[in-house]
Amino acid sequence: MLTHPRVLGAVRLSILKDDTTSPEKQRQAVEHWAAGPAVDGRIAGWAEDLDVSGAMHPFKRPGLGPWFNERADDWDVLAVWKLDRLSRKAGHFAEVFEWCQKHGKTIVSVTEGIDMSTPMGKMFAQIIAAFAEGELDTIRARALSGSAARKSKGVWIGGVEPFGYHFERQEGGGKKLVQDPAYAKLFGEIVERLKADGSAYRIALDLNKRGVATWRDHLRIVKGEEPRGVAWTANAIRAIVMNPTVAGLYTHKGENVVDENGENVQITESPLMDFAEWSEFVAVLKSDRPARRATPSRSMLGGVAICQACEGRMSSNKKVKSNGRVHHYYACNNVNTGTCTSPARIRRDDLDGVVGSFVNVTLGSLAVMERAGNSISQAKTELAEAESTLDRLERDYLAGRFKTDVQVERYWGQHEFQSAKVERLREEIKAAEAAPAWRETGRTYSEEWAVKDDEQRRVFLQRHGITVSVGINEDQSRRVVCKMPELAEIANETGLHVPEGYWLIAPESEFILPARKAYKRK
Repeated sequence: MLTHPRVLGAVRLSILKDDTTSPEKQRQAVEHWAAGPAVDGRIAGWAEDLDVSGAMHPFKRPGLGPWFNERADDWDVLAVWKLDRLSRKAGHFAEVFEWCQKHGKTIVSVTEGIDMSTPMGKMFAQIIAAFAEGELDTIRARALSGSAARKSKGVWIGGVEPFGYHFERQEGGGKKLVQDPAYAKLFGEIVERLKADGSAYRIALDLNKRGVATWRDHLRIVKGEEPRGVAWTANAIRAIVMNPTVAGLYTHKGENVVDENGENVQITESPLMDFAEWSEFVAVLKSDRPARRATPSRSMLGGVAICQACEGRMSSNKKVKSNGRVHHYYACNNVNTGTCTSPARIRRDDLDGVVGSFVNVTLGSLAVMERAGNSISQAKTELAEAESTLDRLERDYLAGRFKTDVQVERYWGQHEFQSAKVERLREEIKAAEAAPAWRETGRTYSEEWAVKDDEQRRVFLQRHGITVSVGINEDQSRRVVCKMPELAEIANETGLHVPEGYWLIAPESEFILPARKAYKRK
């Protein structure tokens, strides 16, 4: 082991629940090990992957992957709570181990006492990794067997009801999942608010204020038990809407369960949301991650407005005057670093008003258009999965892994099914790419703007590529330029009618605000 190593802590959880503490436990274990006298290391960073299966390759995980690719020089030791937090696939584990050896890195499992810088540690690690893969295969087989029974009988055999569903006993025995009326309605409300550019944080605050019980507390109340009073959180909201169970798919440990043909297994005949609609909705949420903050912005344009001098972001600030009045303004983030030659500064009300005028007057009567490419993205994802399944089947066949007549028969059945699926998806993608890339929402920009709060407006601006830059003229007046490059693209591709004269001011408008005493810095 190196002296005073830089420790990269890796945290993984297959499925994140609103009351889970497992990520914190994993962090604490790694921190305790790193700070011990035998190691005396420092935490160089954290690679956190929540709602990520142990079957996903560590190099491809959103949290851990970049530490292998872009940040390999920033750490010496990869520390995990247990080896299965790194991977449940022996092959993946071997690749990571080989990479670490090649790059002079060490893997440590802090609770299992395995240090792979030692020969004994390497041996134990390989054994445990093999057991972890075997456990994953067993889980999958057991889940697939149970799901097959559910599918054939149309009943739910066991487990806690997923969000928005309750049990309905069948005459022939067993339980069927049907929609819970109250929470199916609540799910619909959450989806509509998110579609309207609402933030999960504000939705959670509102549900807590209204005293709406979380799903687990609701189940306790139904059983006559005392609720624990668990609060809604933004993470819980996002975990609910992005869970495939709301689209009627059966999952186990965060993974979709598939049948023998590789198709998703259904858990109910009446899902909370159609699968195609859910897939498109989730694709939008994932693409909006940079725009939707975990907590709301203090202002409409904080982090959106740009300083013309240095192209740096502007943030919202406030100053309390001697008379107690609070002065709110936007200022270039580089004002304190001295890296901006002419840092922009402007009253918050003034800039908010200018942007409001741009949307209401310049864009006001035009129809809001949205990209229609999210369904294509989902189809491409499914196509990649189907092609990968075909490749794996063919490799196994050529390697002679299908030995019995039954195995060969099942191979050809799966191969035929997946081949047909690939052809179908390719046709769907071809048709979708030939269709218009934009679709009307049925609302104008002024109508959209009127019903949104500052947080929703910030997301709206970023979603539609509207930029706002602020500069200072020689006479200390403020020059504000609002641009919407997307508008020209929409008009060219859809033939959107733009009234005569619009091209003089759109997709770019410039506003000059006279100098004010409050702008001048003393």
